[in-house]
Amino acid sequence: QNSNAWEDYVSDSMSYLLGLCHQSMNSPQDQIVILAQVLAHRSNLGYDMLGDLHLKTMNGVEIRSLPQLFKLLTDSHDEYLKFEFAPGGIVVVLERSTYLDVTAEVCKEHRIGEPVVLTDPSLDIPSKR
Repeated sequence: QNSNAWEDYVSDSMSYLLGLCHQSMNSPQDQIVILAQVLAHRSNLGYDMLGDLHLKTMNGVEIRSLPQLFKLLTDSHDEYLKFEFAPGGIVVVLERSTYLDVTAEVCKEHRIGEPVVLTDPSLDIPSKR
């Protein structure tokens, strides 16, 4: 008899993400982009509880890979960055004008050397943002 009934419990988010692993991709470049964790900062109060979510869209554009997301972020001129996640249809909206400064602060506070590390040679990524 199992004394810990929750021992084998898998959250809805994790169950959804595990299901994604078994789906085929449309192209070899496609990736599943996951928000694993939000690092706490005064500018993201309330969002720091989010994690294990699949990024579906940014500003209405379907996200197909990290390099594509990086390009969308750097090319965006929209006032706000709207991220939609699954499961649950969670929406996160950030001000584009402050996200680079806030990212730098979060990296400094959490001792993260680089805010972006991608290995796609087709991207022009400066070493410091």
